[in-house]
Amino acid sequence: MRQTADTFAHDAQTADGRIMPALRKKPLMLRIITLVFGFFIMAVAPALAQQPLEPTKIRHIYDIIREGNKIGTDVVDIDKQGNTTTVTFTTHISVVVMFVEAYRFDHSSVETSTRGRFVSYKSRTNDNGTKHSVVAMAMDNKLDLTVDGEHSEFPQIILPAAIWNKDFINATELIDTDKGTILSVKVQDMGDEVIELNGADVQAHHYKITGDFQRDVWLVNDVPVRIKLLGSDHSTIFTDLRP
Repeated sequence: MRQTADTFAHDAQTADGRIMPALRKKPLMLRIITLVFGFFIMAVAPALAQQPLEPTKIRHIYDIIREGNKIGTDVVDIDKQGNTTTVTFTTHISVVVMFVEAYRFDHSSVETSTRGRFVSYKSRTNDNGTKHSVVAMAMDNKLDLTVDGEHSEFPQIILPAAIWNKDFINATELIDTDKGTILSVKVQDMGDEVIELNGADVQAHHYKITGDFQRDVWLVNDVPVRIKLLGSDHSTIFTDLRP
């Protein structure tokens, strides 16, 4: 039964002002409970902190469109396991003119990062019969780059021009993902724009890349939804995210 304030006051103090023994024990009990609770938190908190992050797998499929005609696909698979993110790229392009394949491009690559920091990139490309291999490794804040068997080193980390998230926006140099050359670039923030994508109006953030690597990139929630470039024949090519 719940005590009233008057009853509690009567129990707490005798007529001569002395504290009853029952009340003197209460602070001690509170201290014991506090210590036990504190030890429980100290034991449980590290275990909670060490729980691994839930693995996440995401697939983005892009259609590559040249002058209104689909010529290929670009598939981006993002696999997050704990603090490590592995991104796999598969690109296939085939341009057919008068029922004859005039151009073919096949590319596969894997990029790895840990806690958001670049670790490695490996690619193999067949550009209409010309083959290339690229291997880039981060080594103590330096870059170890091997292109078609030829090795070189750079005093800073340079990211691949893979454009699968927004890491490129502060770059002044990028690695050509196909040929492994170092590209000097400038990225300009063009602000928010409404674009028509898959028959719907979409508000996206536009970045323009100029220099050795020229692209227009539109992002939604840091994911590229459209990439625009000009082909060697000055045709306009869009890489659009499927719905």
